[in-house]
Amino acid sequence: MAYGPRGMSGSGFDSLAKMTELPVEESRETHPKAQAGSDDWPISVDREVVRSAVIEMNRAGMFVCDRDYRIWDVDGAFLDMENLDREEVIGRRVAEIVGPRVFSLRKPYIDNAFAGQACRLRVQGVRARMVGRLFEVAIQPVSAPGGEVACVVVSVRDVSQFEAMTERLSMHEEIVRQTTDRISVIGTDFRYKFTNAANAAFYGMQPEEFRGMHVSELIGNERFDRRARDYFLRCFAGASVEYEHDLVAPAGETRYLRVRMDPYRDADGTISAAIVVMRDITAASLMEKELRRQAREDALTGLANRHALQAELEDVIARATSGGEKAALLTIDLDDFKIVNDISGHVGGDALLCQIAGVLKSREADERVRCARLGGDEFAVVLHGADAKEALAFGNRLVHDLAAMRFVWGGITHAVAASVGIALIEPYAEGGLPLTCFELLNRADRACLYGKEIGGARAVVFRPDAEEMIARQMDVGNVRIISDAAEHERFQLHTMPILPVDGRSPPIREVLLRVIDEDGRVLAPAALIGSAERHGLMPRIDRWVVSTVLANVDKVEAGTRLSINLSGLSVGDPDFKDFLLCALDRHPDAAPRLCFEITETAAVRSLATAQALTGELRRRGCGVILDDFGSGLSSFAYLRHFQVDALKIDGAIIGDVVHDGFQQTVVAGLVAIAAKLGVGVIAEYVETAEMQTMLRDLGVTQVQGFHVGRPTPWVGYGLAD
Repeated sequence: MAYGPRGMSGSGFDSLAKMTELPVEESRETHPKAQAGSDDWPISVDREVVRSAVIEMNRAGMFVCDRDYRIWDVDGAFLDMENLDREEVIGRRVAEIVGPRVFSLRKPYIDNAFAGQACRLRVQGVRARMVGRLFEVAIQPVSAPGGEVACVVVSVRDVSQFEAMTERLSMHEEIVRQTTDRISVIGTDFRYKFTNAANAAFYGMQPEEFRGMHVSELIGNERFDRRARDYFLRCFAGASVEYEHDLVAPAGETRYLRVRMDPYRDADGTISAAIVVMRDITAASLMEKELRRQAREDALTGLANRHALQAELEDVIARATSGGEKAALLTIDLDDFKIVNDISGHVGGDALLCQIAGVLKSREADERVRCARLGGDEFAVVLHGADAKEALAFGNRLVHDLAAMRFVWGGITHAVAASVGIALIEPYAEGGLPLTCFELLNRADRACLYGKEIGGARAVVFRPDAEEMIARQMDVGNVRIISDAAEHERFQLHTMPILPVDGRSPPIREVLLRVIDEDGRVLAPAALIGSAERHGLMPRIDRWVVSTVLANVDKVEAGTRLSINLSGLSVGDPDFKDFLLCALDRHPDAAPRLCFEITETAAVRSLATAQALTGELRRRGCGVILDDFGSGLSSFAYLRHFQVDALKIDGAIIGDVVHDGFQQTVVAGLVAIAAKLGVGVIAEYVETAEMQTMLRDLGVTQVQGFHVGRPTPWVGYGLAD
C-alpha cells in the first residue's frame, strides 16, 4: 500500500517487522488465530492491510531511527510534514532533517527510549514554519529478539486544531457552568437532555437529576399543557421563540423570567431538541413597574398625576368621538387653602392634601371614577358614563363631604371648603374645534373659577353660553394667531437684563418671546402664551426658542448668560426633554452660557420629569432657575428634590418691600433658605433704586425690573446695546 508520491509502501516497515519477529504478511491459512477461527482477527483480511489502514487514518508523521540517530524508515505523513522525498531522508541523521535545535530538544527523550522508557509529550513548534502550532510527540522503543532496544519509533502529530477545539469546548462549558442564565437542552419528546448548574440550583437539584425528566414533571401538567407545550412545538417546527412570564419559585417568591427557545439541529439538519435559555429579570421588571408607577403617580398623595390624567382624558375623548360615550371631568380647587399653610405650615398643608386624597380614593370603589392630583391644591375626577345632571350631583356630594370633614393639625381644627368645576366630555359639534384634554381642563377650570367668584363651596357645570362663548372665541382666536405665527415664523426674541448686585454672580439676559401679527405689530404676550399653554402648543414654541438661541448664542458678549423660560407643558413632556438634551449635546460649548427658568408650579406638577430634566441640564453645565418662587408651592420640602442655581422670587412677594416690614421679613426668610441650599436669589419687579438697594441689603444676589432695564429686541439675534 502507498501513501502517495512520497508515501511508504508496506515494505517500508519490513525490516522493523523482522527485527521484532512480527509477521508482515500472514494469510489466513498460516496465521494461528485465523486457523483457530478467533474473533480477534478477521480471517478474511490481511493483517498488513489493516495495519496500513490504521496508520493512514492516524496520519501521524513517523520515522524509525537507530542508536546513531540515523533514519532508516519513514512514513508518508512525515515526508509531507517536512516537504521531502523518501530518498532525501533515508540514511540521514535526525538532526539533518529536523534541524539541530529541534534535535537537541528531543534527543534526551530519544536516549531515554533507547534505555527502554517510552514517552509522550506535547510541544510547541519552534521552527519558523511550525511556530504557533502544537504537536504531540510519541517516542516508543522497539526491542530485538534478545531484549535489547534496537530502534526507536518517533511519531509527530499536529494537534493544534484539536487543542483549540478542546480549549473552546472547555471555555463554553465553563461559561455555561458559571452563567446565572438557566440553560437547558430539551428533546422533541419534551425530556431534558441537559441542564446547567444555575437551572438545577433554582429547583434545589443536581444537573444530572434532570436527564430524562419530562418538562411536565418539573412545572406541572397544567402549566405545560396551557403554555409551555405550544412554545416547544413552535420551536421544534423551526422557529425561535421569545417570551416573558412570571414564576413562583420553590421558596414561594415570584420571579419574572425572559425565556428564549432556539431549535437544536443535528449534523444532518434535523431538529432534535430545543435550547432553552431563561434569564431572571425580576429586578429589572420590578424597577420598570416602579418607574412606571412613579411616572403616573403623584409623589405626595399617591393619586394619579397630571400626566396620567391627560392620558385618561385622551382615551375618554377618543371613545366619546368614536362611540358616543359620555363622561365628565371635575376639577376640585380648595377654597382658602393658603390659610391652612399660613397657620399650620406647609407640612400641615401637605397632610391636609393627603387626607383629601384619601376621600377621593374612597370614591374609586366605583369603577367609573378615576381621581388625580393636578398639583398644588388642585384635584381632578373623571366620571365615566355621566351626563350633566349626574356629574353635578357627584360634584355637589364632593363639596358636601369635604365640608363635613374636619382637619386637625397642631391642636387647631380647620374647616375644608372646595369649589368644583365640571366639563362634559361629548363629541364635538360639526364645524367646531376637536375637543382636547387641554380644552377640557380649561373648561373645568373656568367653571371652577366662576364657582369661586360667586362664593365658593359649590359645583358648577361649564356651559358655552354668552360670556363663556365669548371667552372661548377669544381663546380660539389666540390659538389661531399663535399657530399662524409659528407657521410663518413670526416670532421674535427680546431680552431683559438681570443685574448682579452681590459682586459675584454673572450678568444674565432673560430671553422673552414676542408674537408679530400680519401687520408687523408686536402683540401682548400674556394672553397668547396662556392660550398656547391651554391648547398644548408651548412645547413646539419652546423648541423654536431653544433652537434659535443655540444657533446665535455665540453672538452674545462674553461673560453674559442667556436665560430661557420653559413652559409647564415642556417641563412635563418627556419628548421635549429628549429634544432639549440632544440639542445641547450638539452645542456643548453653548451649554455653560445658558440658564433655564422653570416655574415652581410646573416643577411640582411634573416632579419626576422636572427632577430628571434639571439634573441633566446641570450635568451639562447649564444653570437652572426656579421661577415664581413662593407663588404656589405647598411645601418648601420640594426644594430638596431639585438641583437649582437660583430662586426667582415672585413679584407679588416683592411688593412694596421698601416700606413694608412684613415683606422685608418674607424676603429675608427666602434668602436664608436659599443660602442654606447654596443658591442665589433673583428679585423681579424692581422699579426703583431704593428697591434695588433694599433687596441687595436683604441678601438678594441679582435683580430684574424696569429700573434695571426694559425688554429690548434681540436685533439679528445678537444683543443690541
